[in-house]
Amino acid sequence: MNMTEMGEVVAYLLRYRSAERTPGGGRKRRAAREGQLSERDVCALIDDASEAEREALRDFLAGQGLRLKAFESGDYPGIAPGSRYYALLPDPELEQPPLYTREPVFEALKLRQESRAELAQWYLQLWLLMHTLLYTRYNRALSDVSRYQEATFAGAELVELMRDQLETLRSLGEEAPESSRVLLEERGEDISRRVRAFIDLQVRAGLLEGLRDAEASAGAEESVGEVWQQTLLGALESEQIGIHQLGHLQALAQGRAQGRYRDEDAYEADIDEHEETQA
Repeated sequence: MNMTEMGEVVAYLLRYRSAERTPGGGRKRRAAREGQLSERDVCALIDDASEAEREALRDFLAGQGLRLKAFESGDYPGIAPGSRYYALLPDPELEQPPLYTREPVFEALKLRQESRAELAQWYLQLWLLMHTLLYTRYNRALSDVSRYQEATFAGAELVELMRDQLETLRSLGEEAPESSRVLLEERGEDISRRVRAFIDLQVRAGLLEGLRDAEASAGAEESVGEVWQQTLLGALESEQIGIHQLGHLQALAQGRAQGRYRDEDAYEADIDEHEETQA
């Protein structure tokens, strides 16, 4: 693999985030496009690369805050026998350069003249609710990567969950978090439009793929009426986020719980001491 071929491999991986020697689930290999290698050629170049060439590829990706992980057929369900699955993931120990902009996210979710802070709130809420559908209702932990094939939801479910979330916020009145109150300014078809845009972003990033349900989607709007399944890449990325970016929240929650227990123990000890004094 020469430098030109390495650049073409990286360009492919940045576009699709994954490549599979023999795609499973009936998916066809991605064909070559103008200026882009085919999925088959990408896998062949990586498979046939020498150790020095692979090290150069790893260094090249590390400079962009990324790493390439390879999985065999026995690692996770859905990888065909004899196949190999390559996933391009952010390296949690490295920073990504500013050229990886969040602008496509802001542009996709924007309906009027919302600020970035407002759009970030919409994305966060939709991301959390999507994970409720993919994980919580299946009693599935973020580390349960191998169960990604059973994780499906309909776009209409995410719309309904978002509506319920907004109703909960409204019921809080002045006690609702100030940062979340901007969500209550939605009107008309805002929720459906934002859900549609959010799902499209996940599909473009390779984190979701569509499972067409003819009956459920008959007459329904695109994205909102379709059934979506998490991809292996999506499950791997969610696991990584859970370990490296949400872990501090769990530690914080545990710290608060431990602090509460210590306070309760101290309170009970004070009562015991008071009772002994009174006796």
